[in-house]
Amino acid sequence: MNDNGGYQRDKADAAERLLNITLALISTRIGMTKSELFSAIRDYRNDIEAGISLKSLEKKFERDKDDLRASGIQLETTILQSDMGDNQETRYIINPSGFQWPKDVTLSPKQLQLLQLASTVWRQASLSSDAARGLDRLRALGSVSPSSDLIGFAPRIKTHEPAFVPLTNAVTDRHQVSFEYRKPGQSKSEPRNLQPWKISNIEGQWIVQGFDTDANDYRNFLLKRIVSNVKISDQTFEAPSQAHVAELQRLLDLHISSNVAKLRIKRDSMAWFHFDLPTAGSSEEEEFEIQYMDLWLLADELRDYAGDFVVVEPKELDEAIRHGYEKVAADHV
Repeated sequence: MNDNGGYQRDKADAAERLLNITLALISTRIGMTKSELFSAIRDYRNDIEAGISLKSLEKKFERDKDDLRASGIQLETTILQSDMGDNQETRYIINPSGFQWPKDVTLSPKQLQLLQLASTVWRQASLSSDAARGLDRLRALGSVSPSSDLIGFAPRIKTHEPAFVPLTNAVTDRHQVSFEYRKPGQSKSEPRNLQPWKISNIEGQWIVQGFDTDANDYRNFLLKRIVSNVKISDQTFEAPSQAHVAELQRLLDLHISSNVAKLRIKRDSMAWFHFDLPTAGSSEEEEFEIQYMDLWLLADELRDYAGDFVVVEPKELDEAIRHGYEKVAADHV
């Protein structure tokens, strides 16, 4: 709600808007004028309803055209004679031939499954129902096996977090944010104030990296542990230097490389395929090491494969897994 009690739309994701423009311009045979695009694309319509000037809207469209071309999409213009006298109109179109499936390329059922999974992740990350068309296009390539075949893979790349869109907007616009954050084992959350610099996907988990103004230090926060709405303040901050961003990433990489778990996994179990262990060999078990960002998240991941593995080390991981089982049992007593 806004200050006047009316409904206030969330700021649209730029990636979603570019996707919608692409879909619209691929689907037309004669192209679309600017005014037609402004009516067809939801984000543009929202701007018009909010009272944005035509000049500002056209500037936004020019930036979108540049972004599309920079990403390799061949946006073309055509000049057509209007039915109304000598007037001419500029129309925009994207040649669909650049998106057609190569005739000499075929995919196995397994490759189609992976493409289906990638499309599902894309749809979840963009938080857009329009992106579901991508999945429909993949299905049109051939018969796709039931999604139940992908259960062993899906938990590793979940991307649907409520904080994703507001944090993405805050990173883009360099606005400070605040939210409630709860660490594992804590009954209460803690308020955090952050200058968000970057959003990354690490080991299948979304994190926001930036400068914690309360701690006066760089911090990484898991989006799944943000337990409140993200509040975007009017306070802005200067863009961080590349050196600062690189240093924050270096510290995170160092943290991950120092966290190593050793597991022993049963051959051909769900856990075996989840971690993509080699099919060659005859041993009934395989011991391997895995680096992890967060011990509690790894414990959550492994609890889905009870009976398929044994934790060799560290002991804290085994204890975290057992604690999770005990909590589930207590919740269902």
